[in-house]
Amino acid sequence: MVVVEDAPPVRATPPAPARRVRATVGEAAPIIALIGAFLVVNDIRSWLTAQYWGDEAWVALSVRFPLADLPVTTSSSPIGWSFLLRLVPDIDHLRVVPLGFQLLTVVAAYLLGRSLASERARGILVGVVAGLTVLLLPVQQTRHDLKQYTADAAVAVCLLALATWTERSWSRRRLAVMVAAVGLGMLLSHTTAIVAVCVLGGLLLSVAVRREWARTVEATVAGLVAGALVAAVYFGVSARGNNDAMRDYWDTFLPSVSELPAHLVRQIKALSPMLGAPVPILAVLLVLGVVTLFRRGHAAPAIAVLLLPVAAIGLGVAGIYPLLDPRTSHFLIVVAGLVVGIGIVGLADLTVVLVRRGLPRTPQGMVAAVTCAVLLASFAAVNHRWYRLDGDEPGVWRAHQAITDIGSSTRYVAAHKGPHDLVVVSGPAWFGFTLYSDQDPLTLVAPVTGTVGWTVTMPTRADVILPKAADAPSIKDALDEILARAAKQPPGTRVWLVRAYTHPSEPVWQAALADYRVQRVTSGPEPVVVISKR
Repeated sequence: MVVVEDAPPVRATPPAPARRVRATVGEAAPIIALIGAFLVVNDIRSWLTAQYWGDEAWVALSVRFPLADLPVTTSSSPIGWSFLLRLVPDIDHLRVVPLGFQLLTVVAAYLLGRSLASERARGILVGVVAGLTVLLLPVQQTRHDLKQYTADAAVAVCLLALATWTERSWSRRRLAVMVAAVGLGMLLSHTTAIVAVCVLGGLLLSVAVRREWARTVEATVAGLVAGALVAAVYFGVSARGNNDAMRDYWDTFLPSVSELPAHLVRQIKALSPMLGAPVPILAVLLVLGVVTLFRRGHAAPAIAVLLLPVAAIGLGVAGIYPLLDPRTSHFLIVVAGLVVGIGIVGLADLTVVLVRRGLPRTPQGMVAAVTCAVLLASFAAVNHRWYRLDGDEPGVWRAHQAITDIGSSTRYVAAHKGPHDLVVVSGPAWFGFTLYSDQDPLTLVAPVTGTVGWTVTMPTRADVILPKAADAPSIKDALDEILARAAKQPPGTRVWLVRAYTHPSEPVWQAALADYRVQRVTSGPEPVVVISKR
């Protein structure tokens, strides 16, 4: 008998350097292409250079105060968001932060889609379609403001991508990365608390249904640790922005159970122009997207996507979080867009099945790619007016920052006012005026009643007056007193008025000013005026 020794195991030959380079380039090229598309679709110059309107101005103004004041000045913004703004050297370019988060959303959508298929070409197709769908959503063009809503969307998509990554190759290390991402996300986005519950709940349910008990325990522990992080950040920092004024402000978007059906219909109708396609078509693609996630073995993100609207509706009815406001629900809309993109791939899969019946030799990859390209090109063509939007496109969208010039007004008054002139600033224009009065020292005042929770004074500017005015009679009383004060000054003393024309209080100001001589001294959407007695 001849004894044959076992042959040594065959070791895989590592890829040659050139092959590794090609693989790296192949993986990086789609991301680079998506970044290029992002720069083409968005009007970056307008995004970065537009002046800050009222609800942005206080956010920008917060960076002028010491870091120790951050817990106070962050107010309703996440503290991490406010901290990131301080890293931008030029206060006029703070919108680079929301720009970065919107770009991160597109890249994260690509990475999520890429992970849905092990075969490279197929995975890249899914990733590119998911990334482009998120990029081309018209609603993305409405979120160029200096608020945390792009971070909400970015964190939501990143957590879904991490859930897909964790489910694909389960490990405690990946769970730890997810938990860390939740903690970091809470510092950047309040809605992390909502998304984290749904995403970790999706992971837990996906392994529990498969009776993978060891993983179920690990997912439970991860969820408890993440929950502790969420609670620590919320009660330690975020809760101070939850005040009565804020709740009153969002009351319209907090329906009761009986009001819920009408609220959903009304808000979906209001949001439909920003969605880019008829709601029934999007609904079909959403269903296809969820089915595709399940079919590809990624139950965790699919369950998370199903839990998100349930959580949002529950929190809205409970009076905790606004339901389907375009800003606060931006993350929901973007996640829906992501799932629609996956649904487009699912539709392409169905197309491949149909084509194979009649033309069995047709390359499947080509059919899928062409189907996705036709659908995305059609979507982009229908919504072409939304792209490279500067914020002021008649019949499409008018953003506050595109039709405000509080910065120009403030600087004009500073350059042209006389030594004895008085400057009246309306309440809605106050944060913008103080922001752009960048040579004047400011004093932080907190707490104060209102949604922001703090304000500022100008201790060296006795000439600047912020009247306490709530209606036309009180405005007239304040102006009469100011004009009487000006009359006691040397001849030629003028009274300047700087106000925010886009605020709901503008009709009240116009009614009050009807009894005065009003002279425009600047052009633009929010002209400065000089007022005097008739």
